[in-house]
Parts: sequence; structure tokens; C-alpha cells
Amino acid sequence: MAEIDPAFIKGLTIALGAIGPAIGLGLVGSAAVRSVGRNPEAQSKILTMALIMAGLVDAIMVFVLLIVFSTN
Repeated sequence: MAEIDPAFIKGLTIALGAIGPAIGLGLVGSAAVRSVGRNPEAQSKILTMALIMAGLVDAIMVFVLLIVFSTN
């Protein structure tokens, strides 16, 4: 049986781990823009909440990178 290169596995893990946060950031951004379009007066509150949510979604990618680069 052929051995799989560990670098390939790490790259695949990063790629698969980035799909969720990328979709999440797209959904957060889309919802924020739609919300500001409906209620322009609440722009500062909506964008503040969107930035907080984007940071939480990005934390998932940081955890993926930590796991990948902390393993041998």
C-alpha cells in the first residue's frame, strides 16, 4: 500500500477546515449588508455585531491552523 505524504494531509486538512469559515463569513457579510439596506439607521450596531461574528467565525480557522501545525 502506498504511503500518503503528511504534507498532503496537512494541506487537505487546511483546505477542508477553511470551507466552513469561508461560507460563514459570506453569510455574515450578506446578512449585514441586507440588514443595513433594510434599516440604515441601525448601521453602526449592525456592523459592530457583524464584525464580532466575523471574528468568532475566523476563530474556527485559527483553531484548524493550530491543530495542523501542532501535530507532527
